[in-house]
Amino acid sequence: MKNGRWIRSFSVLNKSLKYRLNIIFGLFFLLPVAGFFYLGIKYRILDDHFIPMFFAIFLFFSFVGFILLRKIFDDISHISNDMKDAVDTKFLDDVEEAGEDELRDIASSFMAIGNQFKSTFSELERKISEVSVLKELSDLCYVTFDQEELLYVTLERALKLANADVGSILILERPERTAFVVRASIGLGDIIKIGDKVNFSTSIAKYAVINKSALVVENIEKDTRFGRENRSHYGTKSFACLPIKTIKDIIGVLTISRKDNNRPMTQADIEALSPLLSNAAFTYENLRLLREREEEASRLAALDKSLKVINSGYSRRELLHALLNEIYAIVPYIVALVFVRDERKQDNLFLFDYLSYHSRVMPDSNTLYGTGPIFDKVLRQEQIVIIDDTKDLSEQIKYDLIMEHKACLMAPLRTHEGTIGMLVLCVEDPHDCYEEKMFIESMTAAIAMAIEKNRITTAVEKKNQEVETLRQIGSFLTCSTFDISMVLKYTMDMIKVVMDVEAGSLLLLKNNMLEFTVSFNMNIGVLRQHMLKLGQGIAGYVAARGEPMIVNDIGDSPHYYGGVDKAIGFQTRSALCVPIISQGKVIGVIEVLNKESGAFTVDDLHLLQSVTSSVTIALENARLYSETLEMAEQERNIRQVFQKFVPEKIVNEIIHGKEAEGRKVIEEYRMLTLLNIDIRGFSEMARNIGPRKTVAVLNYFFSIMGEIVFKHQGIVDKYLGDGFLAIFGAPVSSGHDVDNAIQAALEMKEIIPEVNSYCRNNFGVGLGMGISINTGEVIVGNIGFEKKMDYTVIGDQVNTVFRIQYLAREIPNGILISERTLHAARSRLDTREVETGMIGEELGGQKIYELLGRIEQNN
Repeated sequence: MKNGRWIRSFSVLNKSLKYRLNIIFGLFFLLPVAGFFYLGIKYRILDDHFIPMFFAIFLFFSFVGFILLRKIFDDISHISNDMKDAVDTKFLDDVEEAGEDELRDIASSFMAIGNQFKSTFSELERKISEVSVLKELSDLCYVTFDQEELLYVTLERALKLANADVGSILILERPERTAFVVRASIGLGDIIKIGDKVNFSTSIAKYAVINKSALVVENIEKDTRFGRENRSHYGTKSFACLPIKTIKDIIGVLTISRKDNNRPMTQADIEALSPLLSNAAFTYENLRLLREREEEASRLAALDKSLKVINSGYSRRELLHALLNEIYAIVPYIVALVFVRDERKQDNLFLFDYLSYHSRVMPDSNTLYGTGPIFDKVLRQEQIVIIDDTKDLSEQIKYDLIMEHKACLMAPLRTHEGTIGMLVLCVEDPHDCYEEKMFIESMTAAIAMAIEKNRITTAVEKKNQEVETLRQIGSFLTCSTFDISMVLKYTMDMIKVVMDVEAGSLLLLKNNMLEFTVSFNMNIGVLRQHMLKLGQGIAGYVAARGEPMIVNDIGDSPHYYGGVDKAIGFQTRSALCVPIISQGKVIGVIEVLNKESGAFTVDDLHLLQSVTSSVTIALENARLYSETLEMAEQERNIRQVFQKFVPEKIVNEIIHGKEAEGRKVIEEYRMLTLLNIDIRGFSEMARNIGPRKTVAVLNYFFSIMGEIVFKHQGIVDKYLGDGFLAIFGAPVSSGHDVDNAIQAALEMKEIIPEVNSYCRNNFGVGLGMGISINTGEVIVGNIGFEKKMDYTVIGDQVNTVFRIQYLAREIPNGILISERTLHAARSRLDTREVETGMIGEELGGQKIYELLGRIEQNN
């Protein structure tokens, strides 16, 4: 053993070059020289003197050769060390353990470098493949505007780079982000289809979104983060999920896996996918922004067109259909339903209009009952509600057309007065509704505006029709021959036209019983067989109370009497009844039934009251005319008083008062309120337009203002060329004379713009006025002589009201009242004190105030 180790110690294996050089030098030089010396001495060869010289030269050159070889071997040794150090630094894993053999170390270094070159070349080929994939995707980004195609190609290239065969791309649903939507899928067959939704909260992909980094699962069943079994239809337990990130947000995830369970996904497999996903996300976001920009332009165009449509002259149906068509261009619905609140029952909605696309089902009912949490959210909380499945509404909605479709959207129709109705869009896929929620909200405002415009237009047309009706009734009464039956029949015919009701009747009071006198759309012959007692039915209750009544749901009224309906076979649903009052007494009622369009309103009440006032005048005129014929001895006096603008109260006072007793109406002191109205710039106006037009202007002005005086229980005392003096409190006084005068003045001021506009259009001049009001004691009565007698007032308070009128000249269309009038008024007034100037002493120290309006009192 010792001999073996000793022999191996002389071995040149794994020895350095210097050691090998010494062995070689000994074998090729020292041993031969020693043998030569031995032979030379033995055989005396060295005796020749040239031989030692030869050996000396041989030894010298051998030594020089040894030195040169030693230098070469040293260089080789240095090169070996340098290569070993360099290779050990960069390729430590690929280099064998260094020894004393420099040539072997050099060979080992070259082998490590070769292996590294192979690895680098393989990595370079992979990078070339990645660059090629990115280039293909980049080229596609320039030529496609289809997001679906982009996502599919991205998934296909990602599988190629990761050497995977199963994958999908899930995009977060906007704007709620509660679910992923499958937008691309490869290798999953029918397991996952395009358009399927994956719940965000239960999906593992949510972790990639929340953490904003790639999620690698080597074995789902062993991964303690999730603790769930693999789903067999996926066919693999290992997968990777990468977030698709844009500059601002994460828009979705890419999921890839292999069907081979022996090759789990690793972090190294997905490193190459980051540039691919970044490029795809950037392009996808650009395409989305481009699409949103185009859609926004479409929305703005639709809104702009909607505003033009609203301002157009379209009819109601054309207007709404034009707006609904604009919605359809953005949100492809199947049918659109516009519901409006029922005026009689605010919780009920009636079908105002509809527009249908691809639906053969027509509305079978026009009433939608607005009860339940869905309606509360839409109508009261004013929120848009999207129903993904209409089956969820089965307990709240019994409306077949809505339930026929899979999904629907409900949006409130809002105006400045509140929610007036609801828009319902029936759709197959509610996704568009979610995306276009803001657009739909803007369009509902346009629809509400269109409905409001239609209401205003209808109201204006109705008001014009009402005014025309009242004018026609007034004209008829003016030219009538006091045939009361003809007057009443004509009046009811006009009510039928203007009020849009199903039926109506006029009842007159005879011997404390209401008798049907005239009607329309009901059998008057049968009606006359039934008389109503005071307090019986709605008409009897109104006659007994002397107050009008609106009943929009007859079932809720305790005063309804069904005997008449049963007799004539009529069904009353709603009613409006107004008393006919003459000289403070109820003489009958006018009743209209079942308004065709909606519920009875206060406007309907005012209209019927106006008609009733005309009927009252007609009845009173007829009565006065009949009594005039019977009082031949007083005919002359009656004709002097019975003029166009003299109220019936004066006629009653003269006919039934002191004149009827054969005595003259004597003068007496009375506390009255005087109103003087004066036209500003009358003289200049008269010069400019001439006498004929001046008379026409005065007649128009006096007719308007005179009617207001009569309306508030006043009379026109005298005309003063460019104005008149009205008195309140004579010949019949009440506790509201001052307030009646004030209310008349305020209405005159309110109507002057309309009068001014009419005069400008018809006569070419504008009118301004001033009003003065004073309260005090005056002498009132018939003043004059036998051939010319006027019912008028005289006294210092009359002069005072004209002095106040002088102050009103400085205030355009102003109303000035005296301090006495202010203190005598029962209502609270909004006033401003004015300077009396030089005429203050002539007013007896009274303060003068400008009347600005009434101050409403809150209960």
